[in-house]
Amino acid sequence: SFIANDFIRLAPSVPGLKGSVWRSSPNQYDEWEVEFSFKAFGQGAVGGKGLAFWYTEERATEIGPIFGSKDKWTGLGVFMDTSDPANQRLTPVMYGIMNDGTKAFPANPTTSGNSFGGCLRDYKNTPSPVVVRVSYVGGTLRVAADTHSRGKKLLTCFEQKDLELPSGYYFGFSAEAAEIGTADDHDLFSFEVYEVNPPEKTKKPTRPHEEEMIKRGEEMKVDEKDKETFEEVQKIVEEQEAKIKEETDGPSSLTAAQVAAVVTDTQFRIIESLNNIHNKLENLGAPMQPPEATSQSLNEINAKIAQMASSLHAMESVVQGLVDHIVKQGGATSTPNDIAKVLREEMRSLNLKMEDMDSRQSLNHRLTQNRLVNSTSWVSYIVYLILFQIVGMSAYTWYKKRQEYNEKKFI
Repeated sequence: SFIANDFIRLAPSVPGLKGSVWRSSPNQYDEWEVEFSFKAFGQGAVGGKGLAFWYTEERATEIGPIFGSKDKWTGLGVFMDTSDPANQRLTPVMYGIMNDGTKAFPANPTTSGNSFGGCLRDYKNTPSPVVVRVSYVGGTLRVAADTHSRGKKLLTCFEQKDLELPSGYYFGFSAEAAEIGTADDHDLFSFEVYEVNPPEKTKKPTRPHEEEMIKRGEEMKVDEKDKETFEEVQKIVEEQEAKIKEETDGPSSLTAAQVAAVVTDTQFRIIESLNNIHNKLENLGAPMQPPEATSQSLNEINAKIAQMASSLHAMESVVQGLVDHIVKQGGATSTPNDIAKVLREEMRSLNLKMEDMDSRQSLNHRLTQNRLVNSTSWVSYIVYLILFQIVGMSAYTWYKKRQEYNEKKFI
C-alpha cells in the first residue's frame, strides 16, 4: 500500500499484490456506524479480486491470504468481491462473514453457509467513489451502498440480526489484486466512525482548577462577593430577557409615551435630513468670478434657492400633518402595524420630494457651471481679439517705416 494526497492505494493493478491499513486504537463504542468510500477500477469486467472491511479482535500485522489479511480471524469481515470463483456471474458482489477464529475462509464464499447477505452492486469503474455504510445497532448489522451519488442515495444491501460485536475490536481495510487475469486498483478515499445512541453525560463540567482542588481534598467554594456578583449578573440578564419578551410579545396597542417617542424619533430624522439639504444649498455654486461675468447666474441661483425654500416649508407642513395623524391614530384601537404603515407611507412621500429637490439642485448646479464657462470663453475671445489687433498694428507700423526708409535711401 502507498499513500497519495487524497487516497490510499491498498493494492495496485499488479497481479498478486496485496495491502492493508488498520486503525491504531480500538473501538470504544458499543453501538457504532462506519462510513467509508473507495474506488475499484480495471480493464476486465470479471475478476480483479476485491476489497475487505474488517472489525476484528486483533489487528493484522502481516499481509495474509484473505484479501490481504490473515485467515481464521475473530470478528466480522465485509467483502466487496469481483472474483466470482463459483462461475455464477455474481459479480461484483458484497457479502459478510462472521468468524470465531477457527474457521477457514470458504472456497466459494457466496454459496457457503458461513456467509450472509450477498447483493449485487456494480461498484467497479464508477466515475465517483463508492460510499458504503456499515452500522451495528441493537445486535443488528446493516450494510448499505451508493455507487453513483456520493452517499446521497444509500440503498440497503443486506441486514443480519443477532450478531455479537463487542467493543474493543479494531477497524481495518485490506485489498488484493487477482493473480490470474486482469488485476484491479483498489483505493480507499475516506473512513469515519460514529457512535450511535451514546449514553447521557451525567458528569457536570468542572470549573478551572476544581479537579486539582478535589484531588488535594479541598472543596471548591464561592466567596460572598463573587456570589453577589453572580446574582447581580443574573438579575440583569432576567431583566433584559423580560424587556425583550415585552417588546416582542407586548400589548397590541401603543401607549401615549410610545407614540410620543415614535413621533420624536421621526421628527429628529426629518430635521436631520433637512439640515443636510440646507448644507448642500449653502455649498451650491462655482469658483469665484468677476461680478460682471456672474451677476446673471447669481440672480438665477437666488431664484432657485427661494423656490427650494418654499418646498422646504411645504415639507414642514407634511411633517406637522404626520405628527397630527399619529396622535389621532394613537388611541386604543391603534396597533403598531397601523402606525408603522402610516410612518412608512409618509416617509416614502417625503423621500420622493427630497430626491426631486436633489435632482433639481444638481441640474441647477450644472447650468450654473455651464454659464460660467461660457462667460469665461467670451472674455477669452475678447482678449485674443485685442492681442490680434495689437500684433496687426505693430506689423503695419513696422512695414510703413521700412517703406519710408527705402524711399529715402534711393533719392
